[in-house]
Amino acid sequence: MTEIPFSVKIWGARGTLASQSKETIGYGENTACVEVFCGDESIIFDAGTGLRSVGDKIIKDIIKGDKAGKKRKKINLFFTHCHYDHISGLPFFAPFYDPNTEVDIWSGHLTGPDKTRKMVVDYMSSPFFPVGPEVFSAKITYKDFEPRDVLRPLKGITIRTCSLNHHDECVGYRIEFDNRSICYITDTTHIVDQPDEGLIEFIHDSDLMIYDGTYTDAEFPQFWNFGHSTWEEGVRLAKAAGVKRYCIFHHRPSRDDKSLDAIGKACKKEFARSYVAREGMKIKV
Repeated sequence: MTEIPFSVKIWGARGTLASQSKETIGYGENTACVEVFCGDESIIFDAGTGLRSVGDKIIKDIIKGDKAGKKRKKINLFFTHCHYDHISGLPFFAPFYDPNTEVDIWSGHLTGPDKTRKMVVDYMSSPFFPVGPEVFSAKITYKDFEPRDVLRPLKGITIRTCSLNHHDECVGYRIEFDNRSICYITDTTHIVDQPDEGLIEFIHDSDLMIYDGTYTDAEFPQFWNFGHSTWEEGVRLAKAAGVKRYCIFHHRPSRDDKSLDAIGKACKKEFARSYVAREGMKIKV
């Protein structure tokens, strides 16, 4: 039987801050946003500056009435956490302003009741933003969960969750579809020479792992408490867990194209089926 299409598209691969210059344009300027395609459906993870382009594409599909626009039942947007580089694109997501669109917004990193709605309201509040989410005309449902919950947002799609090691809490995701899996593990750190057995179990035997490779091992001693990891640690995890493909994600704003090219070459020597996330890249699983 032919496998149902299952893939991920990178809409924003930077971490911390958007970065546009002639030295960084090759891998892209936008901050964290990825879209996972499961057959005719797709799910969006994180709302960095890359989210604006996703929204523009969705509206174009709807206007054209093509296959992607017609078959989309509901937009699902999942947050890992709400640091600015993962939420700054939220108010500029065009489908929020379409009254015929339904959007479910999910989060699990905060505590207390009504936490997802409160996250959006607090972000889009004075003096940080001029208008609140009341300007949205789409039908929006805020959905809370707890880390380790198993979620089923759409038929045939299972999403497993876990807590990551990051300031202000963060959630990792394992998307399972048609007997394959993609793990989205960004904004997490590690302890040198102490493998994270819980994370290894979570990503075990996944077909693709997208991992926080903000730093290199050589840089890590300077930034060990910043809440991020290294591309080399990603390799170690991928090998320990039997991951089939590995994608380095959440690039430093100052990391230029030449440096990322070099990291990509070095990584392939350690793990052949590896990628450096590049804006616009699509990886089939």
